[in-house]
Amino acid sequence: MTIRRSAPFAIALLLTFASALQASDTTFVSQGARVKLFPAQPSAKTITGNVTDLASDTLVIVPEGGGEALTFDRRDLRKIEVSQGSKGNALLGLGVGAGVGIGLALAVCSADDWTYCAYDDSDGTGAFAAIGAALFGAIGAGAGALIKTERWNEAEFPASPSVALNVGKDGSVRLAFSLQL
Repeated sequence: MTIRRSAPFAIALLLTFASALQASDTTFVSQGARVKLFPAQPSAKTITGNVTDLASDTLVIVPEGGGEALTFDRRDLRKIEVSQGSKGNALLGLGVGAGVGIGLALAVCSADDWTYCAYDDSDGTGAFAAIGAALFGAIGAGAGALIKTERWNEAEFPASPSVALNVGKDGSVRLAFSLQL
């Protein structure tokens, strides 16, 4: 009888933890973050910059390359992405370089009059391809490590608190209530 009563409790507990884990995957915009903004208007350009001020419904950024601060309302944005930093592409470069090396080695060894592919009077195509893959793979890995790409995660505005009390620079007081249904 206690098993019947504890099963719904255990299921409810698991669902609570599952929803908390799912919510932790969400990335939120924060002050100082590097962001990429996608305006709601289809013809508008994507804007990249740093967040200088953030409220529950507005976002102020300084565009990349300087310039005047821009203010955006939450409703004016289709999507927001937050930079997760840069990463090198050494593995991609290694793969591309090794593929090029193997391809060149096989192309060179397919010519009948090429004597460098022979090794000990046998067909040395495999050894020549391995040397080409190693050489071009190393060059590709080096080039890939030098080429950095920025990683972006889709983000959301931070959830507004249910009750907020803000004091402005001019001494004004703002009390806000939020009710989610």
